[in-house]
Amino acid sequence: MNIKADDKKKILFILLAGILIRVLYVIFMPVVNFAQYDIGTVDPGNGVLTGHLGYIFYLVVNRQIPQFDPTTVYQFNHPPVHYIISALWVSFIKLFTNDTRLLIESVQFVTLVYSVITLCAFERVLDELKVSFDGKALALTIFALQPTIVMTAGSVNNDGIGLMFQMLATWAVLRWYRTRSYKDIVFLAFSISIGMLSKLSAGLIAFPVAVLFLYVFIKEWQGKRKFPVSRFIQYAVFGAICVPIGLFWVLRCYIRFGMSFTYIAFLPDTSWQYVGMYSEFERLFFPNVVELIKNLSHGSIGMGWNIWIQMFRTSALGECDLALFPMAVKLICLLTVMLNFIVAVWAFVCFVRYLAVRVKAGENGEASGSDAGLKLFWFIAWFIMMYSYFSFANKYPHECSMNFRYVQYAIVSPLVALGAIAGKNGKGKMLLRAVTALYGVFSIFVLACWVIFA
Repeated sequence: MNIKADDKKKILFILLAGILIRVLYVIFMPVVNFAQYDIGTVDPGNGVLTGHLGYIFYLVVNRQIPQFDPTTVYQFNHPPVHYIISALWVSFIKLFTNDTRLLIESVQFVTLVYSVITLCAFERVLDELKVSFDGKALALTIFALQPTIVMTAGSVNNDGIGLMFQMLATWAVLRWYRTRSYKDIVFLAFSISIGMLSKLSAGLIAFPVAVLFLYVFIKEWQGKRKFPVSRFIQYAVFGAICVPIGLFWVLRCYIRFGMSFTYIAFLPDTSWQYVGMYSEFERLFFPNVVELIKNLSHGSIGMGWNIWIQMFRTSALGECDLALFPMAVKLICLLTVMLNFIVAVWAFVCFVRYLAVRVKAGENGEASGSDAGLKLFWFIAWFIMMYSYFSFANKYPHECSMNFRYVQYAIVSPLVALGAIAGKNGKGKMLLRAVTALYGVFSIFVLACWVIFA
């Protein structure tokens, strides 16, 4: 659908608002805060370097990737691209200051860039699918101001770069699906492979991509009634780029140190976050509504052992403790959690409808992403992310394992469906715009509360 010039300005305004809130978050939120995960310790003078920050400063000091078993130092098992980029940036800043605190704070500039690129790539995804203006504005606003996604702009771990490459890969595969060009498939190959060299789980996007590749291959074989040699060669080029780059780190660590491909630094059962004493039903199925209402009446959510509670709590609040906040702030936070839940249910209903009922293209080609191939892509993308998240939470029964940051890409498919379905309903434009504004206001409020009270 061709979006009018005035509407393009409004989309640009949403993008700029999303970028601004990220910039303000990074400026006012120090690195050391409750929204960080596994940052570790940086004390180069005493040779103490652990966690994500320690990994970065190890590269700054030693100017090489670890030549020892990476499982022996906390979080050094991760692929190195994010840490190399951050180390290069810190080394540049060291030309102007040797203040360790300022050097640590400077790392947030790198993750801010990741987050801005991710937001712009999501806008390109919606544009590629020709989503109508109202649908695009709604989906883009939710993605631009979703609290956890904003939080990645200041998180010095590799969550942000992983999400960035997943989004770039999504944009690339949509372009390739339309053009079938070598330029787009090569860009896709590098997006996936370098994503895996940044955060191994970023490679999950390869599953829906592979399914779409197979769909195209079968359709072309059926259409031409002969083996599609040109497409096979294109896939071979893709594999020649993607496989060796993407698997370099895990193969290196496996061959040299015996580190398993899926190694993670997990917490012991003695940790206060351990929830394995609860049954799988209590953990993986829906929470006790009566207990939830009772907790809410006391300004708390509780039930940290339940994956659904943790998913929606951390989607709005990270892992912060509501007890840190005054009652008025608790109310804002709880309302934001509830609003996240309502929007998620609405988006999921649209996603089911999007998959079940063909969305007919309008006169200007709107909702062009509704054909069978792309429906299959969006479903597999959502399913593999959710399956990975639930499997991880079940295998490692700790509260931190259920954090929304591990499944944040899974919102992309429902948001695309929300934009495509809800955006086509002309009668609901005022409701769409009201929800868009309400979500934006509450998200900004809760982000401000993090900065003020954390």
